[in-house]
Amino acid sequence: MILKALEMQGFKSFPDKTVLEFNKGITAVVGPNGSGKSNISDAVRWVLGEQSTKTLRGSKMEDVIFSGTNVRKAKGFAEVTLRLDNTDRSLNKDSDEVSVTRRYYRSGDSEYLVNGESARLRDVNELFMDTGLGRDGYSIVGQGKIADMVSPKASERRDMLEEAAGISHFRYRRGDAIKRLAQAEENLVRLRDILSELESRVGPLKAQSEKAQKFIVLAGERKNLEIGIWLNTIDKTGEKMRDQEHKIEIAEASHKEAQDELSKIGEMIDKAADGTRDINIKLEEIRNSASGFEEKLSDIDSQIKVAENSILHNNETIERINRDKAAENETEQNIDAAVSAAIECIQKAEEQIADATRQMDELSKQEETYRLSSSEFSDMAAALSGEISALSVRLADCRVTAETANSSIEEIRSRISAIDESMGTRKDDYDALLKRKADAEASLKEIQDEIVSVKNAIDGYTLRFENRGKKADSVKLAIDEKQRELHKGQDRVRLLEDLEKNMEGYFGAVKAVMKESGRGALRGIYGPVSQLITVKDKYSAAIETALGAAVQNIVVDNETDAKRAMGFLKEHRAGRATFLPITAIKGRVLSEQGLDDQYGFVSIASDLVSYDNKYSEIIRWLLGRTAVAEDIDSAIAIAKKYSYRFRIVTLDGQVINAGGSMTGGSRVQNAGILSRGNEIERLKGSLASMQKELDGMLSDYKLLLEDASAAKAELEGAEGDLLRAKEENIRREGELKLASDKLASVSSGVKELLEEKETLEKRIESVSSGAEAARSQIDELKETLENKEKELESITGDSKTLQKNREEVASKAAEIRLRIVSLQKDVEANTDEITRLKNRKTGHLDRLSELDEEIREIEEKNDELRALTERLSADEKALKANHGDAQNQINELISQRDELEKQANDLRLHERAKSEERERLSGDIARLEERKIAMRNEYDNLTSKLYDEYQLTRREAAALEIEIDDYSLAAKRLAELKSQIRALGSVNVSAIEEYKEVSERYEFLSGQINDVETSRAELNKMIDDLTGKMAEQFREQFNRINSCFGQTFIELFGGGKAELRLEDERDVLGSDIEIKVQPPGKNVQNINLLSGGEKGLSAIALLKVTPAPFCIFDEVEAALDDVNVSRYAQYVRRMTKNTQFILITHRRGTMEEADVLYGVTMQEKGVSKLLELKTAEMAKKLGLAKILRTMRLLFTQTRVP
Repeated sequence: MILKALEMQGFKSFPDKTVLEFNKGITAVVGPNGSGKSNISDAVRWVLGEQSTKTLRGSKMEDVIFSGTNVRKAKGFAEVTLRLDNTDRSLNKDSDEVSVTRRYYRSGDSEYLVNGESARLRDVNELFMDTGLGRDGYSIVGQGKIADMVSPKASERRDMLEEAAGISHFRYRRGDAIKRLAQAEENLVRLRDILSELESRVGPLKAQSEKAQKFIVLAGERKNLEIGIWLNTIDKTGEKMRDQEHKIEIAEASHKEAQDELSKIGEMIDKAADGTRDINIKLEEIRNSASGFEEKLSDIDSQIKVAENSILHNNETIERINRDKAAENETEQNIDAAVSAAIECIQKAEEQIADATRQMDELSKQEETYRLSSSEFSDMAAALSGEISALSVRLADCRVTAETANSSIEEIRSRISAIDESMGTRKDDYDALLKRKADAEASLKEIQDEIVSVKNAIDGYTLRFENRGKKADSVKLAIDEKQRELHKGQDRVRLLEDLEKNMEGYFGAVKAVMKESGRGALRGIYGPVSQLITVKDKYSAAIETALGAAVQNIVVDNETDAKRAMGFLKEHRAGRATFLPITAIKGRVLSEQGLDDQYGFVSIASDLVSYDNKYSEIIRWLLGRTAVAEDIDSAIAIAKKYSYRFRIVTLDGQVINAGGSMTGGSRVQNAGILSRGNEIERLKGSLASMQKELDGMLSDYKLLLEDASAAKAELEGAEGDLLRAKEENIRREGELKLASDKLASVSSGVKELLEEKETLEKRIESVSSGAEAARSQIDELKETLENKEKELESITGDSKTLQKNREEVASKAAEIRLRIVSLQKDVEANTDEITRLKNRKTGHLDRLSELDEEIREIEEKNDELRALTERLSADEKALKANHGDAQNQINELISQRDELEKQANDLRLHERAKSEERERLSGDIARLEERKIAMRNEYDNLTSKLYDEYQLTRREAAALEIEIDDYSLAAKRLAELKSQIRALGSVNVSAIEEYKEVSERYEFLSGQINDVETSRAELNKMIDDLTGKMAEQFREQFNRINSCFGQTFIELFGGGKAELRLEDERDVLGSDIEIKVQPPGKNVQNINLLSGGEKGLSAIALLKVTPAPFCIFDEVEAALDDVNVSRYAQYVRRMTKNTQFILITHRRGTMEEADVLYGVTMQEKGVSKLLELKTAEMAKKLGLAKILRTMRLLFTQTRVP
C-alpha cells in the first residue's frame, strides 16, 4: 500500500483545489517559513480522523476552513481526499484503490466518505487500525514532535508500540467490551433494586389475591343461587300476571257489554229527541208557510226574473271566450315552427360530431404507429450507447496502463541517476567526522561543571513537589468518596422515578384509567388523589393513613366523565375504581371548640396538604373531618374529650375511629405512594447540595494541582537543564566513535546502492513491454469506438423525424377534440330550447282547455237557471193548491210528538240502571290493573337486577340451566354466602390481576438478571481472551521490535547500544516501557539525558521497528547538524524499500535524497501554491547543486511578507 495522491480544497491556506501526487521513494516539500508546508501534514492527519484542534494547530475545528484574505472570500467548507494504492489488499477493501474523504462545513456539519460512500469516523479508524496509520500510529510526525516519540510519557509510548505490535484492534475490542461490562454492572444494580422493591409488594399482594380469589369463589356460588332464585321468582310472577290478565279480560268484556247497551239506549233516546225536534220543525214550517203564502209568491216571481237576466249575461260571456280561443290558435303554429328549426340544428351538429370522431380514430392510429417506431429506435440507441460506454471504459483502462508504465520508467531512471550521484559524496562525510571529534574534547570539561550545579538545585525542588502532591492526593480521595455517594443517590432517584412512572403500587383499575386518559380516550381525568397533593415528610404517614384506599381515588371533572370511565372499566373487565367528580362533591371541615388548644393536637388533616384550589372541596371531603395528633396518647386524650365524635390519626399512622374503635400496626398496602414522591424531591435536594459540595472540593483540588504543577514545572525545568547538559556531554563523547564507525557504514551503503541499481534496470525492461502492448490495444479500441458512434448518430436522426411527426398528429387531434366539445355544447343548447318550447306549447293547450271548460260551466249554469225558472213556476201553483191541507198536517204532527216524548222518558230510566252497572265494572278493572302493575314492576325489577348485577338477559340466564332442587334451602344458603362475603371485609378484586402482573414482572426481572449475569460472564471471558491474545502477541512482537530497534540504533549512531525494557515483565500490557540507550563512547542509560539531536535520531530508529506504508515527517531533522542530516536522509533512503516518505524540510541533505520536490510558495498573501520538480530528471541536465541553488533562490524570493 502506498499513498498515491492528496487532494485539498478550502483547507487552511489552500483555497483552490490542490493535488499532490506521490510515488514510491522520497517526496520532499520545501518552502519558506509560513508558506503552508505544515498544512500538508495537517491535511493528512485531519482526513485520517484527527479530532484535536490543538494537534491541528488551531483553537476550534472551523479554523481548518480557509478564512479568506483581503482579495479572496472565505470558503464555506474544507475538503481533503487521500487516495491509496490497495493492490496488495493491505486495507480491508476489495478494490485496487481506496479513497478517504473528509468534509467540514462552517455550519458545524461534517462527513466522511470511503470510496465515495458515506462512512463514520469509527469506520475510518478501523480501516487503518494496525497499519501504522491509525489513531495511535506513528506515520505522521509533526513539527517539533520527533523527540516526543521517546518522551517520558509512558502511555503515549505504549500506544505507539502497541500499534507497531499490531494489537490495536484487540485493544479496541477489549475497551468496547469493558464499556459494555460496566453498563451490564450498572444495569444489574438497577435491576436488583427494582427486584427488591417488587419483593416487598409480592407478599401483601399475594394475601390480597388469595382473599380476592376466595371472594370470587363465594361470589360465583352466590351468583348461581341468586340467578336461580330470581329466575324462579320471575317465572312465578309471570304466571300470576297471566292469571290477572285473564280476569281483566273478563271484566273488560262485561264492561264493554254494558257500554254497548248504554250506547244503544243513548242512540234510541237521541232518535226520539230528533223525531220530536223534526216534528216541531215541521210544525213551525207549516205554520210559517201558511202564514206567508202571499209573500212567498212575490219572492218566487222575483227569482224567476233574476234567473232570466243571468242567462242573458252568460251568453255574452260565451261570445267573448270564443274570440280568445281564435287568438290562441295562431300562437300554437309559431311554437311548432321554432321546435322544427331547433331539431334540424341538432341533426346537423350530430353529423359533424360523427365526422370529427372518425378523424380522431385515424389520427390515433397514426400516433400509435409513430409511438411503436420511436420505441424501436430508442431500444437500438440504448444498446449502442451501452456498447460505446463499455468500449470507453476499456479504452480509459488501457490509457491508464500505458501512462502508469511510462511514469514508472521515468521514476526508475530517476532513481538510478540518484544512486550514481550518491556514490560520489561519501568522502565528504569522512572529513566532517574528524573535525567533530576535536570540538567535543574541548567542551567536555565545561559541561561537567554545569551538571554538578544543576543537581544541587534539583534536590530542593523535589522536596517542594512531594509536599504539594501529598495534599492533592488526600483531597482526591475525599472527592472519589463524595462522587460514589452522589452516584448512589442518583441511582436511587432513577429507581424511584421509574416506579412513579410505571405507577407501581396502584390498583390495576387506576392504572388502566390513567393509561387510557394519557392516550386521550378518556376526558376530564385529573388523576389519583396521591398525584394531586403534596405533603411534608413528617405528615406523609398520617395523611396516607387518613386517606387509606382513597389515596387511589380518581378525581374527575364531572359525573359524565366518571360514568364514562366506569363504563370503560366495565367493558374491559379492568376492575373497579372510585371516582370523585369535582362538580358533585362538597366537603365539610371539622369545627370543634377548643380543639386547637388540646395537647398533642397538630392540625386538621386537610390543612396539612398542598393542592390546587379547584380540588379544595375534594380534599375537605376526604380529610376535613379527620384530626392529626402527635402520638397515640395525645390522640386518645383528644378522642375522650370529644366523645369519639370524629376520627384522629397520629403522625406514625395509628388511628382512633369515630365511635372509639382503634386501628394500628404496620403500614397498609398504599403506604409509600405519597412518601415516594417526597423522597424523590428530598433526594434531588440532597443531591444538589452534594453536587455543590463536590464542585467546591473539585475547585480546591484544581488549585492544589496547579500548585503541584507549578512545583513540578520548576523541578522539570531543572531536570531539563540537567538532561540537556548530560545529553550534550554524551553527544560530544560519542562523536569520535560515530566518525570511525561511519566509514564502515559508507562502504556498506555503496554495496546496497549497486544492488538496487541492477534490480531497477531489469524492471525497466519488464515495464516497457507492458506499455507497448497497452498502446497497441488503444489503437484497436479507438477504431471500434468511432464506428459505433457513427451508427448511433444515424439512429438518433431518424428518431427525431418520428418525434416531429408524432407531435404534429397530437396537435391535430387536440384541435378536433376542441371542435367536438363545441358541437356537443350546441346540441345541448338546442335541446334545452326544444324543451322550453314544448313546455310553452303545453301551457297553450292548457289555456284552450280552460276556456272550453269555462264555456261549459256557463252553459250548465244557464241550464240550471232555466230549470229553476220552471220549478219556481210549478211551486207557485203548488202553494196555491196546498194551502188548504196545511192545517190537517199540523194536527197529525202534534199527535206523533206526544208519543215520542213518552218513549224517551222510559229509555232514560233504563239508561240510569245500566250506568250504575258500568261504574261498578270500571272499579273492578282498575283494581285488577293495579295488581297487574305491581306484578310487572316486580318482574321488571328482577330482570333489571339480573342485568345490572351479572349483565345477563332473562334468556341468557335461562340458557345457563341452573338447577335448584329446594328453593327454601337455596335462600338459606344465599344468606350464609352473603354473611361470609361481608366477613371478608374490603376486597381488592384487582389484586388478582395486579399480583399476576407484579409476579410476572418479578419473574421477568429475575430472568433479566440471569441474562445480564450470563452476559457479564461472557464479557469477562471475552476480556480475558482478548487480554491473553494481546499479551501473547505483544510479548512476541516486543522482542522483535527491541531487536530491530537496537540494530537500527547502531546503524544511526555508528555503534553504542539501545534497548526497550518492560519495568514489570509479568504485566506486559500495563507495565511502563523504558528506552535505554548508550551512544558510542558514553555511559548514558536514560534516553532523557540525550541531546535534542540524539533524541531525534533515537526516535527515527524507533520508526524502523514496524514500517508504516507511508510516513510524513515535518522538519524532524531540524535539531540535527549537517552530518546527522545526511545520515538521517540516507537512513530514510534505505527504508524506502518498505515505506513511502513525504518529508517537509529546510535542510539540504534531505533535499538531496528526495526523488520529487514540491515547493510551497505564497505569492498571494494568505494563499499557498505548489510547484513540482522531479529532481532525478533535472539532475541529469543541470546537476544537483544547481537545482538546490535554484530552489533556494526561488523560495527565498517568494517568502511570505
